[in-house]
Amino acid sequence: MCGSCDNPAVLERDDADLIAYLAERPGAGVFSLRSGDEAAAMAALRDAADAVRAIPHPDEPGEPLPNWVDALLGDDGPTLHLDLQDRSDHAPQVIAAIVGAVEAAGADGRLTPVRPPEPPFDYDPEAHILGEPTYFLDELDGRGLPPAFPPGFPVPAGAALVIAQQSTQDTWQHAAWRRSRPFAEYRTVLHRFGCELEAVDATHPYLAATGMTRHLFRHPAGTGSVSFYAAARRHYVSVVWRPAA
Repeated sequence: MCGSCDNPAVLERDDADLIAYLAERPGAGVFSLRSGDEAAAMAALRDAADAVRAIPHPDEPGEPLPNWVDALLGDDGPTLHLDLQDRSDHAPQVIAAIVGAVEAAGADGRLTPVRPPEPPFDYDPEAHILGEPTYFLDELDGRGLPPAFPPGFPVPAGAALVIAQQSTQDTWQHAAWRRSRPFAEYRTVLHRFGCELEAVDATHPYLAATGMTRHLFRHPAGTGSVSFYAAARRHYVSVVWRPAA
């Protein structure tokens, strides 16, 4: 339900949206309480954190349900952060506890989910092929490429960018593109750009299992790899680029 916008003392929220959001991302839920009284909002969210903490874990009754929950003041104002691990089925109970605590504290304002920005690419899970720790890039440069890629780097023709990532432990970045036909010409395009390509042995277990072909490359501006594969009747090219030191 939503509180009345005519009454500033009423907590505004959409319970169904809050529950759906938490069920989708139980391990990383963030809620913002936008209010004219920041101190009261923070106090209310601290009460909400205590209320969620009081929910017993279904498998370990002596332990709290959440792995972690806390009220924090950040860029989005007063926020409540919680990690339920994979307990999405408890989203209705958790939201009821949060709303009940905030209302009992007498806080006004609007309680909403904090959703991450849409990525600057058309995400395709088939392009998520790297096992190393990474994070998605929130922004691309003016060329529509990860910023570590060098000037003049060739973008595959007629293809959609479907992932852009940065290593959490290194300087390399990853981009992948998809289209309906094979990227047969792209090795030549990279060679013209100045990349020296070296094929990876096709007997490597992962390559053999997926039908992927991969080349390592060297360039005056950096090193990396390029991989070609097909999935769901679509073709992909994946480039990892590590800029030169």
